[in-house]
Amino acid sequence: MNNSSSPRLSKTTDSQAKSIRPSKILLGIFFIALAIRLWGVTNPLLDFHAWRQTLTATIAYNFYADGMNFFTPSRNMIGSIFHFEFPLFTYLVALLYKIFGFDEILGRLVAIVFSMGSIWFLYLLGKRYFDETSAIVACGIFSVLPFSVYYSRTFMPESAMIFFSISMIYMFARWLDTRKWSHFILASLFSTLAFLIKLPTLYMGAPLLFLAWNKFRGKIFYQPLLYVFVIAILIPPALWYSYIARLQFETYGGSNIWLDMLKDYEVLFTLRYWKLIFWTRLVEKMFAFTVFPFVVLGMRAYTSNKENHVLHVWFFSICLYFVIAAKYNFIHEYYQVPIIPVGCLFAGKFIADFYRKNTSGDGYKSGKLWLVTLMIIFIPIHSIYKLNGRLDYNDTYLKIST
Repeated sequence: MNNSSSPRLSKTTDSQAKSIRPSKILLGIFFIALAIRLWGVTNPLLDFHAWRQTLTATIAYNFYADGMNFFTPSRNMIGSIFHFEFPLFTYLVALLYKIFGFDEILGRLVAIVFSMGSIWFLYLLGKRYFDETSAIVACGIFSVLPFSVYYSRTFMPESAMIFFSISMIYMFARWLDTRKWSHFILASLFSTLAFLIKLPTLYMGAPLLFLAWNKFRGKIFYQPLLYVFVIAILIPPALWYSYIARLQFETYGGSNIWLDMLKDYEVLFTLRYWKLIFWTRLVEKMFAFTVFPFVVLGMRAYTSNKENHVLHVWFFSICLYFVIAAKYNFIHEYYQVPIIPVGCLFAGKFIADFYRKNTSGDGYKSGKLWLVTLMIIFIPIHSIYKLNGRLDYNDTYLKIST
């Protein structure tokens, strides 16, 4: 009797373990992601890209100190020009200042909260387009890649922009599935906020268009709600940036920085640009050397579901943005950060498939298995090394101020 019940008990236990294991792993990833993002969270805003962090922080402080007027963002710079992004991030920080008192750590914490939300929506996208294992691996990679970590704990709106970019794709795809108003509203809201927070994220319109075309094909122009959606997500950014452009023209004259982004194409004709963007920035900084081959191999994986190609459209839309806005992408490394989430999805797909194929039987003896494993182990080691350098800061300004 005991012998016959043992296999049943074993099967039940295995089944229960399989059902709870993914959630436990995901919870562990959230814990690791949070822990590593809290590293250096109390630093003064003097670590890497201090100028951009302090610029953002002054806008939040001026909201807090000067009356919380959402439509008059300002910063403490002589000759400042009006090219302000929609100040959602800075306004949220200012509200927290009102509640808890002024402390710049709150700006970093807001960025971290957005980053944790990004991990959740990345998981949902991974499950939708691949499988749960691929989704978990993608989240694990995203949680430790050095630039994913660093720019999700800086006093900058990048983390919020990435959150809304990922969530807009997921919610729009869900709305196309269900046609529920709740999904439509969330897709519209997340898309609008992504475009408002960072106007260049208009490149995310390409994956949205692909999803709509994949769903409706030739009937795409006969969908009234799609017209409503386009109007809803484009009118607010148009109104905001027209307003800011008018303020700049009235105060200083001339053009604004967003149009300047489309100038100075001569940088495209230099080898230095292509090497910097696609080797130093993408391969080394964004994907920590060893993740990049996984990204490429994941993109080549066969899929019978045509909707999955939205990820390819997303990836190459960002690459095209690197070229269209070449000048500022050349200057600022954080302009390439938006490619990390979709790259992690491809890497997660390849790694999950690879281990499924190579861990059965004598697969563990394979040289390929050990090579891939060593490449994965390298990721957090490289991340800690890079972050240690990024989080170091020069306290000269603090000494001068005292």
